[in-house]
Amino acid sequence: MSSVKSVWSVKYGGRIVRKADVFHDYAQYGLPDGDLDMHYNFWVIRTNDGKIILQDTGYDIPKKDWLGEISETPTPEGLALIGVDPAEVAMVLCSHFHYDHIGYLGLFTNAQVVAGQREWDYWIGKLEANQLEGEFSTADDLAAVIAAKEDGRLRLVAEETEVAPGITVYPIGGHCPGELLTRIETASGGLILAIDAAHFYEQVEHEWPFFAFTDLHEMQDGLAFINRLARETGATVIPGHDARTRDRYPAVEGPAGAIATVLA
Repeated sequence: MSSVKSVWSVKYGGRIVRKADVFHDYAQYGLPDGDLDMHYNFWVIRTNDGKIILQDTGYDIPKKDWLGEISETPTPEGLALIGVDPAEVAMVLCSHFHYDHIGYLGLFTNAQVVAGQREWDYWIGKLEANQLEGEFSTADDLAAVIAAKEDGRLRLVAEETEVAPGITVYPIGGHCPGELLTRIETASGGLILAIDAAHFYEQVEHEWPFFAFTDLHEMQDGLAFINRLARETGATVIPGHDARTRDRYPAVEGPAGAIATVLA
C-alpha cells in the first residue's frame, strides 16, 4: 500500500503566453505560433499517516510584476480553501529557487525544506556576489531559504534521494542548476511532477527546451531523463504550468474545485 494518500495541484494565478516566446528557438520547428494558457501552481501531497507535504509555494503576484502574471487565489487563501494550515505542513519540496516557486516559503516555519545542493550553491553565490540583478529571484525570496538553514530545517540533496516514503527527488538541472524533479508513488500509480523541468506537454512530447535556462544541454538531457524515467517506472508526467492538466484530471469536490485538481 502506498504511503501517499493524495496529490493535488492548486492554481494561484495565470497568464496567456505565445509558443514562440516560451519554447527555445521555436521557429526551427516550422510550426505556426499560437497561444498557451499558462497556470501557476503549487502542489499538496497528503500521506496516509496524516502528514502534509508541499511541492513549491507560489508567490505574491501583486507584490511585483515579473512577467504579467494575473493573481487569482493567492497561496494563503488557497491553503485556507483546501483546509491546510501552514503551521502543520511537515515538508516543503523546493524544485528550484525562482520567485514563483519559493515566494511564500516563509509561511511554513515548522516545515523541513528540501532543495538541491547545486541550487543553494548557485543562488546563494549570486546573492553573496550581489549578482541577482536580472535574475528570476531576489534577496527577499532567498531569505526564507536562508532562515530554514539557520533553523536547521534545510536539507540539501545532491543525488537521487527518497525524501519521504514513496517520494523521490532527482537533481536534473537545466532550467536552474539545482532543479529537482519529484516522483511520487500513489495507490493509483506513479506521478512525475516535472515542475519547471517541463512547463508544458509539448516539452514532454517533443523534448522542446523552455526559453529560460542556465544550461541548454542540461535542460535537453533533463527532458530525455523525464521520458526515460516515465518509461522505466510507468509513471505519468505532469508538466508544471500547463492549463490542460485540468482538462485531464478531475477537480476537487466542493468550493476548492475552483482551484484544486486531483492528480492522485
